[in-house]
Amino acid sequence: MPLIEVSEDDVKRILEVVRDRDIKYVRLIVIDIYGSPRAMIIPEYRLEEALTIGIGFDGSSVPGYTNIETSDLVAHPDPSTFLIPLWETPGVALMFCYVSKPDGTPFEGDPRGLLKRTMDELEKRGMGFNLGPEVEFFYVEREGSGIRPAGSGGYFDLPPLDRSEEVKMETMICLEAAGFQLDKVHHEVAEGQHEINFRFADALKTADNIVLYKLAVKTIAEKYGVIATFMPKPFWGINGSGCHLHQSLIDLETGHNLFYDAESPIGLSDTALHYIGGLLKHASALSLVVAPTVNSYKRLVPHYEAPVYICWGLGNRSTLVRVPQYPKGVEAGTRVEYRHPDPSSNPYLAAVAVLKAGLDGVEHKIEPEEPIQENVYHFSREELERRGVGVLPGNLEEALEAFRADKVVYEALGGYVSENLMELKRREHEEYLSHVGGSWEKNLNRITEWEIERYLTRC
Repeated sequence: MPLIEVSEDDVKRILEVVRDRDIKYVRLIVIDIYGSPRAMIIPEYRLEEALTIGIGFDGSSVPGYTNIETSDLVAHPDPSTFLIPLWETPGVALMFCYVSKPDGTPFEGDPRGLLKRTMDELEKRGMGFNLGPEVEFFYVEREGSGIRPAGSGGYFDLPPLDRSEEVKMETMICLEAAGFQLDKVHHEVAEGQHEINFRFADALKTADNIVLYKLAVKTIAEKYGVIATFMPKPFWGINGSGCHLHQSLIDLETGHNLFYDAESPIGLSDTALHYIGGLLKHASALSLVVAPTVNSYKRLVPHYEAPVYICWGLGNRSTLVRVPQYPKGVEAGTRVEYRHPDPSSNPYLAAVAVLKAGLDGVEHKIEPEEPIQENVYHFSREELERRGVGVLPGNLEEALEAFRADKVVYEALGGYVSENLMELKRREHEEYLSHVGGSWEKNLNRITEWEIERYLTRC
């Protein structure tokens, strides 16, 4: 039995498109524990078999999956994700897959399958989870053993300061052809830094879109002779790249935004406030999931628009959780922005973790502290303590400790994923320390060659 229900109509529809569009090969994508797409190509004449039975592969060679003793896994293409992207080689289509064991049971190490099961559980409770990301990135060029920003523009700059217009325009065209609804596109604060925002969707669709977005941005950049990187902090002394997650819960029967309350002075329901309370309570543990690399913690420092302090505010970009104030009083626009994540995070695991943390707040009616409207970066240690403001983990080791101690976030990912993630991240932190001579503090304010080598193209 296949892992997902694929109807005869689904198979017929896709095979007809493949024939009509002269598709020769289909790229089947699975997601590893880091959130990176891994893929195999099958010829079009194996597509019906893939859709009805699945295609076997070696799970021991996919990071975070399994070992060589139990390596056989099966990829099951999701018909709803069939796409012929403009950035791909002509004649190639792609599909995302779920992963099963040979007996057909879901493989617990599949991040996409984990998010699907989480969304199914939420649907049984009559709720949906909408997610909208802001995924920032840099265009860079090689310079000796290092890199430099491609271009000299800053926030909202346009050509000639922003010399990426052509590559960005082609990327936008390709994304829209793939079904993306773009929101706004602009040069970000740092030199060479950009943001192509796209509209929110349900969390599974959004996670898929983040993967496609990164593939498109990177592939098209390479065509123009530059590197697009989603590493959190490629350059010290300027802003890093975030992946802020805008979130809301929806009543599936009525379509009502459960975060909105027209009678509230700030427009937020009790559900929204308690959801914020859950995010704040579990923020330290979430760090391992949403800021999962050594390099992530060089972004999470004061004064670069990245969060450091565990608090929330209305429109306040110095807080960890921000409630956007535009458009004010509009139900569809009411949401919670979690500013902690960066683009190196696995979007499927991040979605599961933040949802479960927020729901824990809803279920236990966790009340957040009063919103903070001042610039938190300017608070003294005494003021932070007086206002009940905590501090996020300062490095990957501290994030590991917080994750291990938090039952809600650990169990959100399940023991299989959590244990594999902790082991891989422990090794990553140890490898970095070994490279820099054992001291995190002495190397905090520089980006090392080790980081460039490890994260520049992989993130």
